[in-house]
Amino acid sequence: MKLAATNIERARAYVARMPVAISGQGGHAATYHVAAVLVHGFALAEAEALNVLRDWNHHCQPPWSEANLIHKIQSAAAAKHHQPRGWLLGPRTIDPRSASQPAQITVPPKPAFDPERLKQIAAKIAGIADVVPFIAERSPVVVETQDSASVLRRLYRRGSGEKVLVFTDLRSQGQMLWEADQSDLIFNRHLPVGEAGVWFLPQPVGGTFHPNPRLGGKLSRRSEEAVMAWRYAVLESDQAQTDDWLRCLVQMPLPIACVCESGGRSIHALVRLDAASKLAWDRSVGSIKPLLVTLGADAGALSAVRLSRLPQARRGDRVQRLLFLNPEPDAVPIVNRPTRESTFKRWPCDNREGLI
Repeated sequence: MKLAATNIERARAYVARMPVAISGQGGHAATYHVAAVLVHGFALAEAEALNVLRDWNHHCQPPWSEANLIHKIQSAAAAKHHQPRGWLLGPRTIDPRSASQPAQITVPPKPAFDPERLKQIAAKIAGIADVVPFIAERSPVVVETQDSASVLRRLYRRGSGEKVLVFTDLRSQGQMLWEADQSDLIFNRHLPVGEAGVWFLPQPVGGTFHPNPRLGGKLSRRSEEAVMAWRYAVLESDQAQTDDWLRCLVQMPLPIACVCESGGRSIHALVRLDAASKLAWDRSVGSIKPLLVTLGADAGALSAVRLSRLPQARRGDRVQRLLFLNPEPDAVPIVNRPTRESTFKRWPCDNREGLI
């Protein structure tokens, strides 16, 4: 343990002398370089490297968000390096200010949406004429009889103290707070109709306000400090064709708990993760994020504290229609699930090409 602490101290002193990231002046590359030095050069574990990177980040202009720092550490850990791991742990560590050449670290390209790849996946179930009724028949809960309150009641645990924030104003602290012991009738009666729609925070909260250190200690009941459990990830796409995206979603071998329409042209899905911490959540999502983005998932939505559309709520004169609800999901693709009547034809989801 003493040796590990010494390595952390050496790493902290080394990166303190490295140039800080400045927006518009190669800030992404500079931050990734520091992350790679910590993970590869000093052979720090990801959690240790993240702590050092946080300290270095205080001097960046502007500082990076926590999600960006975690992403840089994870990307650096996954990348190959031309030097052996721990190459900066020799008897004498080079001062970064006197090094004639910067370390040659390959920055992995950012994943980008590939419409043709999405269409290839969607085409695997081209024999299904209309996906919406097809997946509704495979929903363990009958979607046509649900309202917003009954959906939430099936997605969250009774007696746990968990609450769910509901929004019509995305910049607010929430217009309503759903609670398990609250009457469904009262909740539905007071549920607002938003012209732009109704959202909810999928991660359950306690309902109280906490200082948000990323906003100078401003009180918030929707920040990560208020979260009680890291239960879900949100999948949505604003750039993919709706039918292709839905056909791809239902083939994903992920524990999908809920699928609903936005009241517009997009589809939202909740993936059940039950991560032990935010760091564990970030690691789980980070491992599949490049592929999800390639298939059309919104990269910005793949963050731990993200709002999603509230099923069965109204967006003006339209409904954010519930398409599928499974309170206890597993990784069996929706397309391969039996109908509730258990008379179904199996549409094989051949995952040998590595959909996920």
